[in-house]
Amino acid sequence: MIKVEQIKELLARNSEVSAYEINQTVNEGRQLYYVSDKLETSRAVKTESITVTVYHDFEQFRGSSNFNVTANDTEESIIAKIASTVEKAAQVKNPYYPLAENVENVDLPKQLEEPIIESLKKAADSIFSVNNYPNTDLNATEIFGDINHERFVNSNGVDHKYDEVSLFVETIPSYNTKFDEYELYYNENDGTLNPDTLAGNIDEALKNVRYRAEAKRISEVEIPEDVEIHIKGEMLGMIMNSFAQDLSYRNQYLQGNHFSVGDEISPKPFSLILKGELEGALASSPVDEHGLKLGETRIVDHGKAAALWGDIRFGTYMKQENITGSYPVLVLDEYEPASEEEMKKPHITIMNFSSPQLEGASGYFGGEVRLALYENNGEIIPLTGFSIAGNIYETIKTASFSRERDFVNSRRGSFEGPKYMVLKGMSIQ
Repeated sequence: MIKVEQIKELLARNSEVSAYEINQTVNEGRQLYYVSDKLETSRAVKTESITVTVYHDFEQFRGSSNFNVTANDTEESIIAKIASTVEKAAQVKNPYYPLAENVENVDLPKQLEEPIIESLKKAADSIFSVNNYPNTDLNATEIFGDINHERFVNSNGVDHKYDEVSLFVETIPSYNTKFDEYELYYNENDGTLNPDTLAGNIDEALKNVRYRAEAKRISEVEIPEDVEIHIKGEMLGMIMNSFAQDLSYRNQYLQGNHFSVGDEISPKPFSLILKGELEGALASSPVDEHGLKLGETRIVDHGKAAALWGDIRFGTYMKQENITGSYPVLVLDEYEPASEEEMKKPHITIMNFSSPQLEGASGYFGGEVRLALYENNGEIIPLTGFSIAGNIYETIKTASFSRERDFVNSRRGSFEGPKYMVLKGMSIQ
């Protein structure tokens, strides 16, 4: 593939290119594919991707567009792509904003403690060590381990190099009865190659597929009207991220925000910190997508909106003096923990949503529940086929959280905080 230095030279030849950014990722990985617990395929992969963002300044505007570099590209094809991308950028009338400059360059190579394949074998051992329940199995298990060598370059001389590692597991837990087979999709992302937590998570997934086979309709079970709802995972991360996004430069500039700095979000202790990096967070990065170095910012402090955050574009539009950069990691570090007595009260724990939803403008959140557990004095009744709904701006005022903590990981962002959020006054249908 054509080199980054060659692309920089070709960009400099075009006088219509006002500025540029180049993102390069070289991926080295290993992939293991299992049928039940038998290894069927082992693959080594190495790929490279380059994306070039071209900026064109005209009048008071800064337009931008981008193109991807392929293995088949030559100097001639890159020159043609640059010209075409400039034409597209000239149609975009964004108010002018600068790119990162005078930033100390990052050079953070990562040394692995052992070869990736050895980490994946340990992950496989952890996964299949708990696959010992009657009538259950793990079908089509895939385990991927990757190290990404990242490079960010812009026309102001910024040149960052750093590595990211990740572990991805995908499997289909199944449970067989005399007449039917039930399946649940399970996947897990982790920002390290450490497999230590896998066994517990897979054990829970195997229990859940059995619960799914045994699940009752909520109308078949006598449940108190004021029952509390425990949520975790994707929905919990989505709710916390909605508060963070509300305080972003972008939402404030576009007037799509519900809160402003100084507003009370909750009368209870409730603090959120945004960070660039955190051990175990899949989305960790020392810099943001425009090359700004990332530290941390407390955006909610003891229940009150405390600070704004975001990228250089909208930070410029908001006339911010110290632009934070766009953070990928969110941490709920202060909250009111529920007592042991409250956690043991009769409650419904949502294990899987079909499609969780959250609408920031109104505060509506909820969704159809694929699997939940009604827990009452040690008895567990699996439930399915109902929906929950609430308003996050009201619910947060009375919510409490478990002392137990967990990660919610995705490449779009990572959340670290309590494993469970306890919600009161939810609508159940």
